[in-house]
Amino acid sequence: MSAIHQAWHDVKLEQLAPGINRRFIHGEQAMVAQFELKAGAVVPWHEHPNEQISLVLEGRIRFEFGSEEDKEIIEVAAGETMVIPGNLPHKAVALEDSRAFDVFAPPREDWLQGENAYFQSEKESHPRSS
Repeated sequence: MSAIHQAWHDVKLEQLAPGINRRFIHGEQAMVAQFELKAGAVVPWHEHPNEQISLVLEGRIRFEFGSEEDKEIIEVAAGETMVIPGNLPHKAVALEDSRAFDVFAPPREDWLQGENAYFQSEKESHPRSS
């Protein structure tokens, strides 16, 4: 195995939903993603087995955790971080135009397979509601 060098601007920019753009790279044990979020953009309720560490570089993002009925809300501003354990349901709302880096361990298998279904749902739903 050898080291891999790549310019960030050469990493594919994906538009996941209106106002939400993402770039990501990964190794064998970790993944890093950059999100650009327009004010009002919503990352819908979802959960994943990966631990996530978010660093807000610009703007302000409101994270919601738990369930719609019993949720914890934390606002994260530029220069602040959020550690999200695996399998914790969460959503995010950009309160301002924002830019954040997220680190996932291990890498998100759903993203590697090209799956982003939770961004396409027209009706926002909680992952544990049926």
